[in-house]
Amino acid sequence: MIKLSFVCGSGLSSKLISWWGQGYNGWSHVDAVLPDGTLLGARDDSPGGTKPGVQIRPANYETWARRDVLELETTPTQAFSWEVYLRAQVGKPYDQAAILGFILGKADHDSGHWICSALQTAALEKVGILPAGFSDSIATSQVAPNALHLLALGLGAKRSTP
Repeated sequence: MIKLSFVCGSGLSSKLISWWGQGYNGWSHVDAVLPDGTLLGARDDSPGGTKPGVQIRPANYETWARRDVLELETTPTQAFSWEVYLRAQVGKPYDQAAILGFILGKADHDSGHWICSALQTAALEKVGILPAGFSDSIATSQVAPNALHLLALGLGAKRSTP
């Protein structure tokens, strides 16, 4: 089982990200929910005193205006490989170029850097949840949290309790 936590923060930047990606009631961030309940994701800020970039943060590192946790059924091998892949990304920097690309309407990306939804999308492709070559049709750096939320639902994800 793979769990993804989609959230909308209460700050202005979170509300703008969620609106930009979907309009009313969108998502501003996504983390992987690890088996111990901690959250692994890429952020450009330092909530709860953690460093920016890809980090593992406590389950309650921020207070969110809204949250939706989705579960994807997987094989045990996929779930293990997903967690191993994500843990290998810890410490990598945040991808400011991808955010600028969203704003300017072009596919910019700094290799080895991540935004939250690109990291989770790449992990899903890496373990075969998304088909091989998915990122050939749309760069993972250009998958917004709202798009990943819809993809996960389309893949059969079910809502879960955090």
